[in-house]
Amino acid sequence: MTKSSIVIWGSGAIGRGFVADLFTAAGYEVVLVDQDQGLVEQLRKAGQYAVVRAKTELEQEVVIIKNFRVHHTSEIDALQAELNRCQLMAVAVYPQVFDAVAKQLVPLLLRRLEMYPRSPLDILLCVNLTQAAEKFRQSLSRACPTGKVDELLAYTGLVETLVIRICPQLGAEIRQREPLKVLTNGYPTLHVDRKAFIGELPRLSSIRFVDDMRAEERRKIYTYNMAQAALAYHGALRGYGKIVECIADEKVRAEAEGALKEVGAALSAEFGFGEQEMKEWNSNVMEQTANPALGDTVQRMGADPLRKLNRNDRLVGAALLCFQHGIHPHYLMRAIAAGLLYQPAEDATAQQIQGKLQKLELREAVKEICGLNDNEKELIDGIIVAYYRLPLEVEWQRRAKQAFELGFEYEKKYHGCGQCVLAALEDVLGIQEPAVFNAATTLSGGLGLYGNATCSALSGSALMIGLLYPRMRENFSGARENKYTSFCLTQGLVDRFIEYYGSCICHDIHTKRMGRPFDLRQKAEREAFEEAGAHDDQCTSTVGLAAQWVVEIIGEHKIEEALKEKGMV
Repeated sequence: MTKSSIVIWGSGAIGRGFVADLFTAAGYEVVLVDQDQGLVEQLRKAGQYAVVRAKTELEQEVVIIKNFRVHHTSEIDALQAELNRCQLMAVAVYPQVFDAVAKQLVPLLLRRLEMYPRSPLDILLCVNLTQAAEKFRQSLSRACPTGKVDELLAYTGLVETLVIRICPQLGAEIRQREPLKVLTNGYPTLHVDRKAFIGELPRLSSIRFVDDMRAEERRKIYTYNMAQAALAYHGALRGYGKIVECIADEKVRAEAEGALKEVGAALSAEFGFGEQEMKEWNSNVMEQTANPALGDTVQRMGADPLRKLNRNDRLVGAALLCFQHGIHPHYLMRAIAAGLLYQPAEDATAQQIQGKLQKLELREAVKEICGLNDNEKELIDGIIVAYYRLPLEVEWQRRAKQAFELGFEYEKKYHGCGQCVLAALEDVLGIQEPAVFNAATTLSGGLGLYGNATCSALSGSALMIGLLYPRMRENFSGARENKYTSFCLTQGLVDRFIEYYGSCICHDIHTKRMGRPFDLRQKAEREAFEEAGAHDDQCTSTVGLAAQWVVEIIGEHKIEEALKEKGMV
């Protein structure tokens, strides 16, 4: 019995690492086609290549793909013969080359119809693109003689698919050693549009037939692709190079999860997906993306931001869907702003965006880049606020991290919670007040080692807030705005302590961290205190956290002040 065959046009990571993998496993004869002569020759010479299905770092399966045929796009006679004998092909190329592929393919398809009239051919469009069928149909129509267009399209099924398998680029060393190897997350299913087939449906357990492709397509683009872009753009602001680093940062991860929650609610409202279904789907998005075995990069996930910030793409499209259903897309607007701030020198479209931002007034640039209009003012305003806010947030987060590290280091080395937290804050905030630092000498072990008093790290932090928003002696009866700002910020700090430790009292924090309070006025207790790890990772962490928290609180207030000056609050 003759085997069914599939021609895969495009032998990159998706073509040979996903489509070829699925169809080889199903017993199909696989025919690879590519315009890269070097790749074609490598495949022919090797006769096989490896696909790694890496679900986790520990759970990995290596599959060897062999017994395939491979052709260059210039080998017209061989390609004609392959297309004549198959009823199914796949196109796995970048959408930007649709027109070029159509020009190569149309003569072969027309010749096939001449030789085998009424013989259907279904083409799986394995690309990350919304409404790919319509766009590829337009490319075919442009490449086809006018009188042949209707006949060609009548016998050519353009089948949209959802490509959820991730195929990141391997490291340079592995590529040098095994240039044909493909690393994947092992996602086992190709979702395809049942209604688009004009021939017999392929019978593969790895294919999931979808009846409402628009719903599934938008869900995939607005969740998988959106979350990956959000992680990349927020991660890039913080200097990360790997996606796993982005996900490990709780603030970056929260941005992606917040955006997923927003668009998940909008997708449920638009298409009727169940709440629990969307919750599980979004959880799987993060699980698949967080796979450390893939080593995926910010550069790959963030590439081509001009396309990804388009009105109908993963970020702006998702935000517009939220507005359509009365959902405020706070996190999505921040992700769009992060995309506008993405500016690696090697990314041509990122540089185009920066050129527009420099040339145009910000509102006009946002409208042009994102395809928005004046009627979408709320979305534009939200993007603009986030555009100004995000760099300030990142800078204050950097300072907060530095404050923790310095506070921890100073308490470990010098002891004395109040002075150590002040020293860390002085270094981070660039404020030097020797008299205040000297006066904080008594702030240790509560108050002068009297532990049944307010934590000295809290007291020292409150002193820094007072330095920033003081009521001066020369204005003893006034400065109400500064005074109440200091009160408000200090209250926020106290709330952090109570939420984390359940108390602001030194002895209570001892008990929380080390199991019991220590009376530091007594030598034996001080020795037991040290043995409990006080200056290894206990009081050191308390000072570090106090310094971090106060910088975060001050930073948030400073950001609000900066936005207020711009008239955005």
